[in-house]
Amino acid sequence: MMGGAWFQNVFGAPQAVSADSLLARATEAVRRHLGHCVAPSWSNVALHRDCIPQYHLGHFQRVDTMRAFIKNNNLLLSLIGSAYDGVSVNDVIFSGRTAVAELLGDGA
Repeated sequence: MMGGAWFQNVFGAPQAVSADSLLARATEAVRRHLGHCVAPSWSNVALHRDCIPQYHLGHFQRVDTMRAFIKNNNLLLSLIGSAYDGVSVNDVIFSGRTAVAELLGDGA
């Protein structure tokens, strides 16, 4: 997977970049990082626009500030889910488990 906020700076406009150039870049990264020099026997290049959410600059500091406010004011509230600590399913599960552990204390 390649992309994110820097896609256009590295590859150019998404509508103009070719699947061949993306495949060449991915193949070179595998060769460089893993030392694997054999051409792929099969590949599928798909460009998905706006599909991976990215937080704005300062997001995690803002979330920390909100959590500190909640804690300092003894509010019965937990901030969990993809809007706070990570966009993947694993992040959301971890966020939920962490919130439960904090509510139950060390005995969780």
